[in-house]
Amino acid sequence: MLVAQNMNWKIFRESTQSKWQDSEVYSNVHGYQIQPGTKWNSGLTNFELSSFESMIGFKLPYPYKDMLSEINGFDRDSVNVHGSEEPEEYLRNCYKYPDDIDKVKWLLDEVEESKEYVIEALKKSGCAGKNIEGFLPLYGHRVLVVLEDKQLSPVISIVGDDVIVYGSALEEYWNNEFKL
Repeated sequence: MLVAQNMNWKIFRESTQSKWQDSEVYSNVHGYQIQPGTKWNSGLTNFELSSFESMIGFKLPYPYKDMLSEINGFDRDSVNVHGSEEPEEYLRNCYKYPDDIDKVKWLLDEVEESKEYVIEALKKSGCAGKNIEGFLPLYGHRVLVVLEDKQLSPVISIVGDDVIVYGSALEEYWNNEFKL
């Protein structure tokens, strides 16, 4: 299990936004894509972070708190291109908190329904015996697993009972998601 690497979220913000500045949406690729010019929303203040933790009922992992103090979801929706016969769909799939707490309830319900598969996937990745305090959706079907040990921050992808560990640490996950 990886422990937080103290990622510099300001550099992460700059790198990803630079990458997206002149990106393009591919008409032959299905699934949600980041729109050109997408930027990260500003992070939360310490007061807002504390209020958010009170709202959700558990303390956030240190790496996620660090991230949320710098970045907090995208400034625009992602686009899903179906082809020329169907209209494009737009969806905020990089969640902004606390704004999106109601929008992610479906995914939190899915995690709870498949919790035995989540626990099994975490055990296989080296998280066995860690106390799970909660879950927080990050991006699409990717979910941060909040453990008692706030240094740890594994990320899973879940669709029904199909659960995979996408990153044993938050920083690893984001670097892989955006291919940095």
